[in-house]
Amino acid sequence: MKKRALAAVMTAVIVLAMTGCGNTGAKTESAAAATTQEAAEEVAEKEEWMTEPTAYLSGITASDYVDLPADYASMTVEVEPVTEVTDEEVEAMIDQQRQAKRELQEVTKRNKVQEGDVVNIDYVGRIDGEEFDGGSAEGYNLEIGSGSFIDGFEDGLIGHKVGETVTLELTFPEDYADSTKAGVDAEFDVTINSIQQYEVPKLTDQFVTELGITDDFGNAVNTVDGLRTYVRNYLVENYESQYTQRLEEAIRNSLYEKSTFKKDIPEAMIERMNESIASELTAYAQQYGVDLKTLMQLAYGSTEDSYEQDIKDMASESIKKNIILKAIGDKEGLSMSDDDFQAELEVAISNSGYTSGDDVPREDQESYREILDRRKVMDFLKSKTTVNAPAAEEGSTGATAAAAETETVK
Repeated sequence: MKKRALAAVMTAVIVLAMTGCGNTGAKTESAAAATTQEAAEEVAEKEEWMTEPTAYLSGITASDYVDLPADYASMTVEVEPVTEVTDEEVEAMIDQQRQAKRELQEVTKRNKVQEGDVVNIDYVGRIDGEEFDGGSAEGYNLEIGSGSFIDGFEDGLIGHKVGETVTLELTFPEDYADSTKAGVDAEFDVTINSIQQYEVPKLTDQFVTELGITDDFGNAVNTVDGLRTYVRNYLVENYESQYTQRLEEAIRNSLYEKSTFKKDIPEAMIERMNESIASELTAYAQQYGVDLKTLMQLAYGSTEDSYEQDIKDMASESIKKNIILKAIGDKEGLSMSDDDFQAELEVAISNSGYTSGDDVPREDQESYREILDRRKVMDFLKSKTTVNAPAAEEGSTGATAAAAETETVK
């Protein structure tokens, strides 16, 4: 497989292909790593588009495919404004850091189990007097109140002492994952070995220093006030990024609704985008331990028969949005010249494992060029677009209504 170092450099400017601004290059390394030999051969057949000029925007004249709306440089869109960062959010994120650093400490001042304790237990489960698989363990740490055991198990230990053996008569829920146990009565003998509690570190300068955080300028964050400032800035940047994504999506969608396509888009281009989206979604599905089909069913309401076509429909819509942006770029003189692109490519190459542009696979070069072109066009459109906050609902507060102001993005 060819190197993908340049693709890694590009990731800073890549958004998921489904939004129309995604990486349309080859598969991610994570997806490729999970590909079997049989699947690899199937992919190789699909990648015939790589040698087809019309798989890339540089291989077509965008205006041959689409008629742009007359008002593309003076549109109005509705977008939820930038979310304001609250003190409560800052403290909640800091508390998450503290919780992540919590440690178990043995309780010595009492010996009775309480809600929130972590009890170390040995237990044996029986059904009709016989031990069953998965029903026994030794030295198991169970947090009381976590709901990780069936109803009645955790509550049944509250008030009992270290060293005590408790017999719990319980019933598995009707919807229990193991259907052979669903609704079945069981008995558990539980011995309480010890009681522990999570100790959350105090918010001090020392705690902050031990987090090892540095700000955007490389300076160590080593005070509580510094951490609050760091977290607030992080949230501000995150919310601004989300706003930018909402705005760009609104612009793309508005253009898509107003544009008219004069002829079918190239099949090779659809295949290219289809492979990219499928690979992105496959990698995403693997993070959650499911396959692509299951992800499509859960996230998009696809069926077993429709999910592949649904992905292809996503690819088709995404390509159309890209063609629209390309047509605007060409008309406004924003599309990069070959010389300008080569200069940009050399900068990217200097941060990659390639030695020259000739070493970079064409699909990676074309993907990078399209990303850069789209960024220029989107910056142009944002500077021309009037943005309204959604109209305040009846009965909203004055503050909410005041947020529904008009602005032109600069």
